[in-house]
Amino acid sequence: MDDVRAAVPGDGDGPVVWSCDEWSPLEEVIVGTARGAVRSPFEPAFAPFAPPGSAMRRWNGGRVAAEEIDRAERQLDAFVRLLETEGVTVRRPEPIDHGTAVRTPDFDSAMGHAQACPRDVLLVVGDEIIEAPMSHRCRYFEYRAYRKLVRDYFSSGARWTAAPKPLMDDDLYVAGYETQSAAFDFATHPNLTEVEPVFDAACFIRCGRDIFWQPDIVSNQSGVDWLQRHLGPAYRIHRVEFEDRYPHHIDTTLVPLRPGLVLANPERPAKHDGLKLFEQNDWRVVDAVPSVRPRKHATAWEVSNWISLNILSLDERTVVVDEVEEPFIDLLRSLGCDVLTTPFDAVFQFGGSFHCCTTDIRRRGPLASYFPSLD
Repeated sequence: MDDVRAAVPGDGDGPVVWSCDEWSPLEEVIVGTARGAVRSPFEPAFAPFAPPGSAMRRWNGGRVAAEEIDRAERQLDAFVRLLETEGVTVRRPEPIDHGTAVRTPDFDSAMGHAQACPRDVLLVVGDEIIEAPMSHRCRYFEYRAYRKLVRDYFSSGARWTAAPKPLMDDDLYVAGYETQSAAFDFATHPNLTEVEPVFDAACFIRCGRDIFWQPDIVSNQSGVDWLQRHLGPAYRIHRVEFEDRYPHHIDTTLVPLRPGLVLANPERPAKHDGLKLFEQNDWRVVDAVPSVRPRKHATAWEVSNWISLNILSLDERTVVVDEVEEPFIDLLRSLGCDVLTTPFDAVFQFGGSFHCCTTDIRRRGPLASYFPSLD
């Protein structure tokens, strides 16, 4: 399959929105904000994390201390300055107070969530922005923080699609779900039903025409089917399963650095020869190293000890990494990367690290196939 390059940014008259992969030169990005964030109440989507009868299942949400938000916002602002120094245009969402109740005819939640992680809400594929149909009730209205930005991109020529908004009534969630007697398994022990399509945008990693999806606790097959049908035959979505008790998003498990080189999480090996496609097409698969930051607790509610993998690539050689991750930085440099660092630990509690807290709006690179065995 030939490379496609039609008015790609950098040509002088390219689209305002254009991003097909995780590594082409980054020109514009959305960076989230911690302002307005809360600690979300328990809801059925959180059942994999909370044993029946635990205090978590009675948690009704709460405010985040102002000093915690301020510290996180200072680190996000420093990250923005770093990106702007590198020539990247940065846009920010409107802070929304998530401390108010979320209510629809089908469910209610005592509080919302945050707008720190645009990667979860907005999926950019080519010149299109897709609003994801997320499965957490507390995040139902999170798209509102980005609506002005998305309207601006649409007015400038971008395509804008909102995936079917899920009802999120009780039929979406497996009743009485728990992971004490059986670990999460997408095929035999899913926490979501297939009654309607749901997914987070961060469930997918883009490699040109090929998009990789990890079955997890926030997406279902209906969601992937919707996305494949919507994108059409120009794109191929591949299912890759990993050994992970709480699979959530793929960007601390499988991280492509550039064509022919991908980082993998050795603690979460792929099932069923899931990485065979990479190997067949001469990609080098390199085991990453875990974060030097210890986990506070042994539950998936806390940040993964693989948060080190949640990096943002500015181009095929330049990556942004948390400043303390020296073993990981050494690995990246051994792979020919230039590493930019900034502190980010105060941001983690709001949803993730550099990849989670951004959404690529424009990268200067073609829509191409990097897996010739499929063409």
